[in-house]
Amino acid sequence: MIIAAYGLAVEVPLLARWLPGRPLSPAAAPAGLVVEATGLAWRAWSMRTLGRSYSRTLRVVEGDDQQAVVDAGPYRLIRHPGYLGSLLTWVGFALTSRRVPVVALIAGLLGVAYGRRIAAEEQLLRRDLPGYTTYSERTKKLIPFVW
Repeated sequence: MIIAAYGLAVEVPLLARWLPGRPLSPAAAPAGLVVEATGLAWRAWSMRTLGRSYSRTLRVVEGDDQQAVVDAGPYRLIRHPGYLGSLLTWVGFALTSRRVPVVALIAGLLGVAYGRRIAAEEQLLRRDLPGYTTYSERTKKLIPFVW
């Protein structure tokens, strides 16, 4: 689902140039670049913090190399900072189009896709990663101090 949402996120701004309606302020494009850069930095920070525990697949490492809950860096604030970074990157990209429907569609598509991914990941980690439930009770899911 995430890959399909990414594909649409790339194509929608190109197709939306022909949509009727007034574009956002010219300041939206540079603001979008700032949001995009912030998202990339946030994602890189989260991946670096995870180190060897980073994986693109949902899994928990067991045995001698047992995975532990990471609660340093951005993980002090939220449980899924990499996903937040990706969402910011794509919403920033959408803002550069200066079209409200593009921003709404990309935020909505990727919000749904990441919402499903987060739900599956939370279920796996609560079941298989010791200490994750306690960690999840003291941290927000995706937006620091909010949700």
